[in-house]
Amino acid sequence: MAAIEPNGIALALFAASFAACCLGFFTLVGMFPPSARPRAVAGAAGSALVLLNAVLCVMLLAGVALLVEQRLRWTSAVVFGGLIFLFIPSIFQIIPNERRDSRGGLAVLGLVQIASLVLLVSSAVGFSL
Repeated sequence: MAAIEPNGIALALFAASFAACCLGFFTLVGMFPPSARPRAVAGAAGSALVLLNAVLCVMLLAGVALLVEQRLRWTSAVVFGGLIFLFIPSIFQIIPNERRDSRGGLAVLGLVQIASLVLLVSSAVGFSL
C-alpha cells in the first residue's frame, strides 16, 4: 500500500469525507427544483435544511479538494475518488426514502457533513503542527 499511497491516514480521511460529500450530493440532487421536493421537506423549514446541506456540501468538497492538493498523490485521489463516486449510489439506495427524504434525514445528513468538516479541519491543524 505504501507504494501506491504513502499517506494512508490522509487517504482514509479523504475516503470518508468524499463519501459524505457524495452522499450529500446525491440526496440534494433530488431536492431541486423546489417543486419536485418530497412533501416532507416542502415549506420554509425544509428549504432551510436543503440550503444548509447544500452549503455544507460545497464546503466539504472544498475541504476535500484542499486535502487532496496538500496531502495525496493525484493518482490516489482519482482512483479512490472514482471508486467512491461509483459505489456510493448503492449505499444511497439502501437508505429508505421515508428516512432519506425527510426533515430528519436532512438533519442527520447535515450532522454527518459537519462531522466530516470537523474531522478535516482537525486533521489539517494536526498536519500543520
